[in-house]
Amino acid sequence: MNNIMIDIETLGKKRGCPVLSIAAVQFDLQTGSVGETFYERMSCDAALTYGLPEISTLEWWDKQSNEARDAAFNGTRPPVSVAAELRAFLQRTGGGRCIPWGNGSVFDITILEGWFDRVDPQVDARGDDIYPWKFWNIADLRTLVCLSGINVKTIPFAGEKHNALADALHQVKIAHAAWRQLFPRWNVDHYQRCEIRTEPLSSNDVAPCERVLRTRGHWPIQSCPGEMSIYPLGQHPHGHKTFICNLGHNHIGEYMPEPSSDGHDHSVFIRKQDDEKQP
Repeated sequence: MNNIMIDIETLGKKRGCPVLSIAAVQFDLQTGSVGETFYERMSCDAALTYGLPEISTLEWWDKQSNEARDAAFNGTRPPVSVAAELRAFLQRTGGGRCIPWGNGSVFDITILEGWFDRVDPQVDARGDDIYPWKFWNIADLRTLVCLSGINVKTIPFAGEKHNALADALHQVKIAHAAWRQLFPRWNVDHYQRCEIRTEPLSSNDVAPCERVLRTRGHWPIQSCPGEMSIYPLGQHPHGHKTFICNLGHNHIGEYMPEPSSDGHDHSVFIRKQDDEKQP
């Protein structure tokens, strides 16, 4: 699971504002399951040394619950330590391919990039900023919700609103509900998880991998709409690797060219054969 839902509590709405608390939740978009979580609350005085607050946001906080204000303003952690720990968490849970989700295209992730620039600046050999994610992997929850048409108000909230961790966990529920609405035929209710399928293949076959796929009705190859993170988990007897991906259940046979010692270039995903056709 390299999807990471991120939520922050701040003293502003734009890049350069102070960040009070940060939550990050590892999750599976298709199943809604949650993995590891990260939650840290920073000292308000320390946070103010790294950004300028906005009056309108301070006034907004005055209207929130005592519990929400306590969680946001009574942290003790130093921002520098939190930044280093957050980088490590995202690297570990994202497997080097973190997909960060924010609730808005210019809020959580954009503000955090500015925060990293001030608190824990890192650059590569060319002088480019290094963040715990690639810019092309950034995902926006609001866009997903808009496309799905779901009513987020129907999803029960657990915990205290405007607590960063409670908000992030709730946003995982929203993302999963939106995914189910957009892609009902790929829900886990309809499909089994992937499993490794190997087949004894003769070295005399001209295209053994293709023949196996044709026999099972998995040809022509269809592409996967999910994440393409792949993990080598098995091999055909003649040396061709088979894979499953981290989303798993909708692979009908994705072609992945990979040279092998016997001259074939067939590496495939193979989905578990369903007992009956699903709607």
